[in-house]
Amino acid sequence: MKRSAIPALSLALPLCLALLTGCASHDSSGRGPATTPGAPEPSTGGTTPGRADYTYRLPIAAYSYSDAEYEVIESAQQVMARDCMKSFGLPYRPPGKSAPAATSDRRYGLSNMDDANRYGYRLPPQPPEPEPKLTADQKKVLYGSRSREISGDKNGKLEYRGKAVPDTGCLGSSIKKFAEPYAYPAGVTAASNISTDSYKDSLRDPEMKSLFTRWSACMKEKGYEYASPMDPFRTPAFTQGEVTQKERKTAAADVTCKRSTNLLESWLDTETRIQKGMIRKNTKVLQRLEELHRQKVDAARKLTGGA
Repeated sequence: MKRSAIPALSLALPLCLALLTGCASHDSSGRGPATTPGAPEPSTGGTTPGRADYTYRLPIAAYSYSDAEYEVIESAQQVMARDCMKSFGLPYRPPGKSAPAATSDRRYGLSNMDDANRYGYRLPPQPPEPEPKLTADQKKVLYGSRSREISGDKNGKLEYRGKAVPDTGCLGSSIKKFAEPYAYPAGVTAASNISTDSYKDSLRDPEMKSLFTRWSACMKEKGYEYASPMDPFRTPAFTQGEVTQKERKTAAADVTCKRSTNLLESWLDTETRIQKGMIRKNTKVLQRLEELHRQKVDAARKLTGGA
């Protein structure tokens, strides 16, 4: 599956730019979340996308890392961090892989009936990230100022046995060092803007407005008053506390009405058309982004011995 670096539009919830930039939301791996207005929630998961993975079927998703590629990049970062730790005379065994995350594409709101019946409008629970077992010294050198297990000297310098520790630790400095040759802010911005703007434009499309009206009428027949498929996500009771039977029934009706109006596939077709036009206007910069992604993945494979 493609990583969700392409922003899905939402109710001002934070979005991850991992697809395009190789970032994500886990501090321990050095990935950092970016924010952009987007769809209800970023998609999650690490399995092969199915027909319902709308975010990853869009044209702009081609300019992203797959989960397999991202795993190789993370492995390369960990190899560099391990070597850095070794230079301090400290052993370091990177954490194992976490269990596959549950998938839930939310670019167009709810699309999965099983999710609706089980979790309502909430994201499925995700497995915990494996945490390496580290001594205080290892934490200090691996994470730097983010984990000051041992105080610095009088000048505030972070050192271990007289050797300066990178401010972001071996892990942070390794992530930065590995990424620097392939950094391309212009490409990331172009791809991110296409994803964001295409979603906004799709909301103004006459066909989509008509489908939203039909979806709303379907929901009203079932006893629910919503003008837009994104409106249920604004319901406080659907974002706080335990999932109720009312939320599950509303969510199930939501998906049923999307299916009966063919809203999801039509929305995908509309946004695909919009994105193709935007991509044509940014061909050169996106091709460069794609090439840098390929170079980064190749470098990661070389560093990890072809993993």
